[in-house]
Amino acid sequence: MKKNKLLSIILCFGLILGLIDNEAFAGNKKEYGNKAFSIDSLMKNMEIDFRLNYGFYMHHHFEMEGYRAHFPMFEVSLQKQTYGKSYWQSCFNYPAVGVTAFYSPMGNIDVMGQAFAIYPYIYFPFIKGDTNFGIRFGLGLGYLTESYDHIENPYNICIGSPFNAAASVTFDISHRFTDRFKMSLYGGLQHFSNGCTSEPNKGTNVIKGGISAAYMINEPVPYIRAEQLNEKKTIEYLKEFRPELYVGLSYGYKNIEYLQEDFTTVLDLEIYAMEQLTRLFKLGLGFDLVYDQTEILRSMNANNGVNKLTTYQILNPGAHVAGELLMGNASFMFVVGKHFGEYMYTEKSYQRLGFKLDFGKHIYGKVTLMIHQWHIADFLGFGFGFKL
Repeated sequence: MKKNKLLSIILCFGLILGLIDNEAFAGNKKEYGNKAFSIDSLMKNMEIDFRLNYGFYMHHHFEMEGYRAHFPMFEVSLQKQTYGKSYWQSCFNYPAVGVTAFYSPMGNIDVMGQAFAIYPYIYFPFIKGDTNFGIRFGLGLGYLTESYDHIENPYNICIGSPFNAAASVTFDISHRFTDRFKMSLYGGLQHFSNGCTSEPNKGTNVIKGGISAAYMINEPVPYIRAEQLNEKKTIEYLKEFRPELYVGLSYGYKNIEYLQEDFTTVLDLEIYAMEQLTRLFKLGLGFDLVYDQTEILRSMNANNGVNKLTTYQILNPGAHVAGELLMGNASFMFVVGKHFGEYMYTEKSYQRLGFKLDFGKHIYGKVTLMIHQWHIADFLGFGFGFKL
């Protein structure tokens, strides 16, 4: 379990490193693109952001009506305002990327405890200028001091384990008062859940709103516009049909019963082909083969401890359509597909959301969340793959 949590932390911070897109490295074109680590490059357009939130629980299950509280939340972030060093930054209107530390007393409700989190995020501006309006997505690791226990804490039906995924979505409007100082108003959702690694797992949703103040450490760097010559070369390249073939393997673990002694393993082998339609988007088709030990456990529960399924029967094939939003070495992936396994317990239609980070031309790492019926989390997968 500790290894899995450590892997989660590493991949979460891989997200912020990928989105910055090597901002910490400075290169010399005359030296054939050789790059060296540079603190000065890393600190360009770096800001410190303080956020004060206030929120309340959103009861997405009837049995959660007993949790009624209004409470503050606090965030301290280190964020970098991109300025067009990479092509995708100018195309997305120069988003900001960062990592935040989060704390909340969660209403001082004994059964819920306090919440701590750390997660990377990206802010996409819809309107850019002295006054900005946009949306901010964050995803990382959270820790809640109280979780369900059938003896000591039976009323906490939301959180089944101390460690959880922490997710945040907010709509922000900000105004820059000087070149280095700005303030924001925002509202959105804060979410904690463990992705079905422990039961119960209803999760918590908190509606929040607040105010923030950000100060840029150094003088801002002027924005760099996309070069038209490079774009023309890209258009010529994209006219050719060049599908890319990928092979990847993801590992996940699940817990479908309270006090289940061992976690069940989930393996997902995927093979898919992608065609790059624009500089920022790929579309493709793929095939999944899922091995889920949970099906064995369910078979044993239904047959007085006897497993009546063979390994072949719990192999669950599926086909999907995949899209990939490109941001330098990093990309967001989304999948819609259907399983064809005869003995599977879950819904046959599935969705998968994920983040992929390229480590060179042929190797990538990824973290994905498998979902059924668009809202039921199945498992969180960590994997790697090869571009053939």
